[in-house]
Amino acid sequence: MTWFKVDDSFHSHPKVLAAEPAALGLWVVAGSWSGANLSDGFIPDHVLPRLLPDAASLAQQLVAAGLWKRARGGYRFHDWGDFNPKREEVEEERKAARERMRNLRTKRKGAAQDANGSAEQSANVRDVFVTPTRPDPTRKEGGSSSYVTHDRAHEGPPPSRCTEHLTTPTSGPCRACGDARKARDQWDADRRRRIDAAPTCRIHRGQPAHNCAPCRSERLGADHQEQP
Repeated sequence: MTWFKVDDSFHSHPKVLAAEPAALGLWVVAGSWSGANLSDGFIPDHVLPRLLPDAASLAQQLVAAGLWKRARGGYRFHDWGDFNPKREEVEEERKAARERMRNLRTKRKGAAQDANGSAEQSANVRDVFVTPTRPDPTRKEGGSSSYVTHDRAHEGPPPSRCTEHLTTPTSGPCRACGDARKARDQWDADRRRRIDAAPTCRIHRGQPAHNCAPCRSERLGADHQEQP
């Protein structure tokens, strides 16, 4: 996944103030399309109608405002490479990520076969490869590269220690471990709130509606009775 970046001073830039809101909407949607397709800020003419209604006339407004430039077969973002990663950079990063994943899987496989066990045996892929939780994934959380923010509700609980001390407890204070414990406490609190707010079974009080154990047992028993 790539990110189309918008500077926080974009709203007050003279070029932006000179364009209509609808044209700025096209600028944002087109930027997202370019980031997804790695077109380096180039928007083909045939893509414009798929992005927004009346995109052709809106594109002319962006050119007049200096936000776009007319190019052969389409339009191009002004100074795209100054704010957004280029295609070559994204492809290199993805290649490096795939290599890291292959290496990690190899280590995990070797650790699983180790009778004595090792630190890699308890490693979690999500602790190393986590979808960034900030719009700008180049910015680090917590001021430490050894701790990765981990707050997606559908994932398992984050580790309570930093990656350096994940399997080896530290005797002294560790700022990254402190950040990790805070994130784990927050995850536990969020999980309790989600459980408390979740719908309950109408028949069995206290059981979640989507995963009621007594209902599952009753259905399983009925299935066995129907078998010849």
